[in-house]
Amino acid sequence: MEKKSQPRTQRTIRKEIEIAAPIEAVWKALTEAAELARWFPLEARVEPGAGGTIYLSWGPPWEGTAQIDVWEPNQRFRWVEPSQFAKQHPAFATMAVEWVLEARGGKTLLRLVNSGFLDEGADWENEYHDSMNYGWGFMLTNLRHYLERHAGTTRLVAWARKKVAVSREAAFERLARAGGLFIEDARTALREGERHALHAAWGEAFTGKVKFIRPPRGFCVTVDSLNDALLWLSLEGSTGQLEAQLWLSAYGLPAAQVEAFEARWKNRLEEIFAEA
Repeated sequence: MEKKSQPRTQRTIRKEIEIAAPIEAVWKALTEAAELARWFPLEARVEPGAGGTIYLSWGPPWEGTAQIDVWEPNQRFRWVEPSQFAKQHPAFATMAVEWVLEARGGKTLLRLVNSGFLDEGADWENEYHDSMNYGWGFMLTNLRHYLERHAGTTRLVAWARKKVAVSREAAFERLARAGGLFIEDARTALREGERHALHAAWGEAFTGKVKFIRPPRGFCVTVDSLNDALLWLSLEGSTGQLEAQLWLSAYGLPAAQVEAFEARWKNRLEEIFAEA
């Protein structure tokens, strides 16, 4: 008697955020290319409507086009895209990202549902799911920050990156300890929801608010002196393929200042991971 294959299980990321902006503004931020680039990818293109497409790019290989299958203005928006799991499990050919909007006075409640993650216990499955979950946490933070603090302002991004040969835990310890990214120990200096006062390793002062801290994946803070920018630390990948990333979402700053920020922090990442 032929054995029946066991149904494969899935995981779903669900997040919810309230934004102090009207529902029309949130809808535009989700569905218009210029608005998307102010909080989400570096570049976007949108062919609107059900049956249309959405293209998102952070530069190769982090780019792709997805099919829009739900388009209900100011209510619901969903796209489906090729799954990272398709080669291993053809049954999971697609993933879906769905947005549901609800007006609450002058504010908007936004719900995100990202479905299609395998849940069979493999390390690569867990890493991909956890990385996406952490990444969505930042992107939603950036969306709210953009709409509440910088609506209509073009964003410039600094993105310093460094491949590292240690574990995520060891990399976070090097970056967050006193004398790493900052003179202070970020693990004790950063308290979610509170103000921070840090000094870069070369002495430059930073103040702002701690949006979140998630050891050993990273943290996100605002930077007052950079016109209320968002600074995000992320450790992406698994041991042997790990990359330390510092991402700055900057609004209303000269391009030269943002480029100098990226170069300075890229150099600091090189110094930190050159240490024995």
